[in-house]
Amino acid sequence: MIKNYFILIMIILMGCDKEVAKIDKSKVVEKKQPLPLVQKEKNLAKSEIPNSRKIASKRSENKNIKKRKSVRQPTKKLKPTTSPISERVKAPDFLLSDLEGNIFDFSAFSGQVVMLTFWGTWCGPCRKEIPDFIKLYDEYNDDGLEIIGVAIQSGTAENIKRFSDYYKINYPILTDIDGYESYKAFNDYGRVTGVGTRAVPTTFLIDRDGYIVKTYRGARPGKVFYNDLKPYL
Repeated sequence: MIKNYFILIMIILMGCDKEVAKIDKSKVVEKKQPLPLVQKEKNLAKSEIPNSRKIASKRSENKNIKKRKSVRQPTKKLKPTTSPISERVKAPDFLLSDLEGNIFDFSAFSGQVVMLTFWGTWCGPCRKEIPDFIKLYDEYNDDGLEIIGVAIQSGTAENIKRFSDYYKINYPILTDIDGYESYKAFNDYGRVTGVGTRAVPTTFLIDRDGYIVKTYRGARPGKVFYNDLKPYL
């Protein structure tokens, strides 16, 4: 009897040990194995790629923006040119108004050597030529030289007159009658000579017979005009 009781106690104790072992195993937290260094670097690289791409794309966009802002379209300057007329071209006639409102017919200057200059009050090179034209007119008007300035897109006659008075211009200045007659005259001269009407000042030297003998696109010093017109005086 005692022996059987002892065996029963041993069986109970052995069962308790197994249950404890089971509980201990369930409470054990499985430790994660540390990632290899290479794997860590791969994961890190993957997380950084989107950001680095964004930064790189932003930098490239900024560079492109800066480039677009810094790009300047080159401005093409017209070089002054003097063109002798190979064929005799008759100077086109026109009607324009002087600054007092009187109508001038260009044919009235027949028999004189004419320097016909198309210019504008807003044009810097045009203003530089004015003192030389004043001197030429003073010196050679009695010898048959006539200088005529046709003001292109320069406002009203009153505005042009104020400009003329300020610069003490002594030769006739003509302008529109009631429209764009001055530009039409400019266009006619550019067409018959082939120099076009892209720039002012543009000056035409016309002999006593009314033929255009030279054209000047761009400003010139007075001595150039003097040397060219002297044979025709």
